[in-house]
Amino acid sequence: MPVKMGVAIVSNDVREYIQQVRMLDEAGVAMIGCGDSQALYHEQMIRCALAAEHTQRARVGTWITNPVMRHPAVTAAAIATVDDLAPGRAFLGVGTGDSTVYNAGLKPANLKTLERFINTVRELHQDGESQWEGNPCYLTWADRRIPIGMAVSGPKAMRMAGRMADIVWVCFGIQEDEIRIAKEYLSEGAKEAGRSIDDIDVWWMVQFNIAESREAALEPLIANLATSGHIIFRYGLDGKAVPPEHQQGANDLARLYQPLKHFGNSDLPGELGLTDYLADRLAIVGNTEEVIHRIKTLESQGVDKLFFYTALPDKQRLFNQLAEEVLPAIS
Repeated sequence: MPVKMGVAIVSNDVREYIQQVRMLDEAGVAMIGCGDSQALYHEQMIRCALAAEHTQRARVGTWITNPVMRHPAVTAAAIATVDDLAPGRAFLGVGTGDSTVYNAGLKPANLKTLERFINTVRELHQDGESQWEGNPCYLTWADRRIPIGMAVSGPKAMRMAGRMADIVWVCFGIQEDEIRIAKEYLSEGAKEAGRSIDDIDVWWMVQFNIAESREAALEPLIANLATSGHIIFRYGLDGKAVPPEHQQGANDLARLYQPLKHFGNSDLPGELGLTDYLADRLAIVGNTEEVIHRIKTLESQGVDKLFFYTALPDKQRLFNQLAEEVLPAIS
């Protein structure tokens, strides 16, 4: 089975964005996600609609929205509209919220609220009516089931995703032990719902870049590593498989991370002695041959769907390398 690749794009240049989603779709990228951070980037649902309109094969959707910023009826209507533009290709990616909510002076949702949000959106899509915060809400025209996915980084969220998500993006790590642990959490949740992990569309979050060397590829990703580390560590380290020598640094990263900077917290990993640890845990970096070898090694460990997001200033260069060098070799 070929390895599938997915990409989340954030952008403030509409013409560049359209060109990039067209190119990635033609190259065989299987999933295109639209990031959500209104303080930093163009509006998410508009970019989802543009991606749907300008692709033919790739699945398109939110990566990631949340229950805080939009009422579930608004979200349900928006993603159903995207599905009308790209029939059968739309997905709704949800999480508790990160820079989107912090930069509006709000707090992320808890998992119970996220579960209610998912159930409400599903009922609106399939039944046309539901309840939210004790009040009725309606969606009279959708009448469909759109896959709903969760981005997860901790044991509780993984178990919940195993129980109820159609798609899961695992932001936890891609070393052998982390893969094993994450699969165990997902399987425990799936078992509660009378299904197996094989019934879930599981994608593995990575940081991804190609350059002439590992060091050169890693350097522009350090801020991204800080973002992923913050997401994994912000609610504590229990069940997160953090070695003792990095636990203080992981806690400090979660405490010091600045959401308004988001992909601009590049100083933190180095100051906290976490750069190499986060790179080993989360990144696929190096020259083309090294990247392809790492992807094939992961495939041998049962990781055959990889998803990355990028805010690189030269992301067109990376997309060209992905399309011309990596995808032909892994598919």
